[in-house]
Formats: sequence, structure tokens, C-alpha cells
Amino acid sequence: MAAAARDPVTDRCPGALVLHEAADGGLARIRLPGGLIAGGTLVALAELAESFGPRGAVELTSRGNLQLRGVPAGRHLELADRVAELGLLPSATHERVRNIVAAPFAGLVGTASGGGAADSSLDGLVRALDLGLCADPDLAGLSGRFLFGLDDASGAVAALAPDAWAAPLAADRWWVGPGGVAVDGPAVVAELLAAARGFLRAAADATVGAAPAGHPIWRVRDLPDGGVALAAALRAGRPAVARPEPPPGPRPVGVWRRPDGGQAGAALVPLGRLSRAGAEMLAAAGQDVDPAQTSLRVTPWRSVVVPRLADPASFVPAARRAGLDPESQSLWARVTACAGRPGCASALADVRADAAHAVAAGRLTPAFAARPAPPGARAHWSGCARRCGRPAGSYVDIVAGPDGYLVHAAGAEPKESSRW
Repeated sequence: MAAAARDPVTDRCPGALVLHEAADGGLARIRLPGGLIAGGTLVALAELAESFGPRGAVELTSRGNLQLRGVPAGRHLELADRVAELGLLPSATHERVRNIVAAPFAGLVGTASGGGAADSSLDGLVRALDLGLCADPDLAGLSGRFLFGLDDASGAVAALAPDAWAAPLAADRWWVGPGGVAVDGPAVVAELLAAARGFLRAAADATVGAAPAGHPIWRVRDLPDGGVALAAALRAGRPAVARPEPPPGPRPVGVWRRPDGGQAGAALVPLGRLSRAGAEMLAAAGQDVDPAQTSLRVTPWRSVVVPRLADPASFVPAARRAGLDPESQSLWARVTACAGRPGCASALADVRADAAHAVAAGRLTPAFAARPAPPGARAHWSGCARRCGRPAGSYVDIVAGPDGYLVHAAGAEPKESSRW
């Protein structure tokens, strides 16, 4: 499959057709709308990554997508062809804009009778939104940073600050932003696509006469007024509805009982780097339905959910043997890192190895830190002052410098990378 052309000045987000050249080889990002992937497909990607050599790897991103690292220069077209064969490249023109994050625990936690309109319907909405997105030629003009979101009653997706997103109200009614309107369930996808078209028009209007050196408008928050006028235009005379603000929902790890009585499981992938053994274990864990079709759910928190377990008793020990972490209190749920050395030429340290050493010692921070991280804190390890992949909200900021690490508290907006 031929590579698609794009403007590297305005949008450098990698895809499966145009890769980012890192210090350890090509970096391809493969969009998984809703984080959904069949177990066999995940194993095939892990096998492909393994064939790239010792630096080849499958990585989980903060939007529930996948990345392949270490792609040799002579194998870029082979990668694109293989991704297409696996059904992960339905549109060459839209492949980088298929950024759809969905609540990965929808229908798997809570009670059978509660939880809002989206308890078990998100997978269908994800697929309908993806089809509608790829069918609209104009929406190929979105940046690789524009994010669609489909929430459940947990509010998990809203915390990721999507640009156009929907959250359940009651009785098959949904709140849809950024317009802030209430619509019936069948209208959710059309409303989200209309929001994306409205954003493209607003971005085009805002760039007319703008200075050439001005910041590109990739997301709603990049609009001059932060999207206020866009929201008003999308309402088109309809009343504004308050956005649902549910309390934070659970992010289970290990094995738990679903509302319908079956059992689901999830395992953390330390620093988002998934081995072939880990992929094979996750694929095998859900083979009670159909290993070719059963969707695993890759979460934005570097874990993978198996919605239906074939053998719940074996899940935890099998995950441990495969290098995954099935423990709900694991420090890996609170530690992230950029690529670091040797993958990034700007990095001043191998932050992944250093973070792993800290976790092995029961810490979030380096041993020399003046005080331990507070209970429940998160930590992000950065190889340089750019702090790529940093999480949203507050966290302990660990930044490599010429003379070692600097450690302090910080807060920032998220940026998708291989490791938050």
C-alpha cells in the first residue's frame, strides 16, 4: 500500500503509512477506535514487532491506540501492507484521524440494572462512528490530534479532554459536546460528526489572515476563543444541557464479576510495552467465545481488558508469567515514562529502566528523592525537559538533566505518546 501524503509542518502525528523516525527506527501509530482489537490480531502485531529486531515492540498509548517501534527503514511499506491485511487500515486517507476513545469498562462493572444508557452499547457506537468518519472525505482534514470520545456513566473519557464526545444521560438520551446538547441515542454519531465538521469550518475561518507563524489549530481548545463560538453554533438554537459529572468509576485490574454474572479480567502492561508472550496470553484468555473475533479492549491507562474470560482461575498466574501485572494495587498503575534512551535522541537517560528499578524497589521516584511520593500520587519520568507523554492533572515530575534527575510536583495537559 502506497504511503499517504501529508504536511509535516502542520501535523507530525505518525500513522501506519507515514512513520516518525526515532533514534531506534521508525515509529508507527495504529489507531484502534475504542481500543478494540481481536486477540489474534494483537498477537500478529506482536510477532511483526518481534521481527524488527531487539528494539521492535508493541506499545500502548494514552488514547488506547498501539505503536510499533524500531521499524527498519526498508520495511515501512511491508508494515503498511500487513496492517491493512489485519483489517486495521480501512481508509488510507483517514487512518490518522480515527482517534476514538471509549470507556473500556462499559458494561463490565456496576450492576445489571444501573449505569446509564451506555452500559453495553459503546462497541456498536464506536464502529458506527468510525464508519461515518471514514465515509466523509472532508473529515480527512482533521489533525491526528483531534479526539472523539464515547463515555459511560464513569466519566472516564471526559477526563481525557476529547474534542467531540458523548456521555449518557438517561432513557437513551445522551449529552454531546462541545455543543452541550441532549440527543436521542440514534442521533449520537451524527451529532459527533457534525461537531467535527463545525470544528473544521471554525478552524478555517480562524486561520484566514492569521500570521504564518501562528500556532496550528489542531484541536477545539486551539481555537482563538477556546471553542465558545463553535459550541454556540453547534447548538443552533437548542437549549444547552449541563454535562453529566459522575463520580470516578472503577478501573479494575485482575479478575472481577460482570453485571451479567460472567467474569472479566484486566492486566497492566508495565510502561505500555507489550511482549509477544503478553499478547499471546491475553488472546488465549478470551478464547471461550471466538479468538478470531472476540475484542480485547486496550485502555488509555496502559492495561488490556478481556471482557469474557475462558478460565478465570488461570488469568492472574498466566498474566504474571507473561510479564504483565494483574495486581490492583500495583505501582505500575501510577508510573509512566517517555521513550527515553535509546529510542529518543533527545533523552539524557534510560528512563524506562530507571523507572522499572524504582518500582522494583517499591518506589515511584529515584532513591535520592528528598521525600517519598504522597499516597496515591502518580509519577512521570521524562528523558528531557520536553516531558513528552506527560499525564493530565497533578503528578510527581521526574526529569533527566545533564547532572541527574530533578524531582518536583507538576501538572499538565496530556499529550499522546507511547507512554503518556
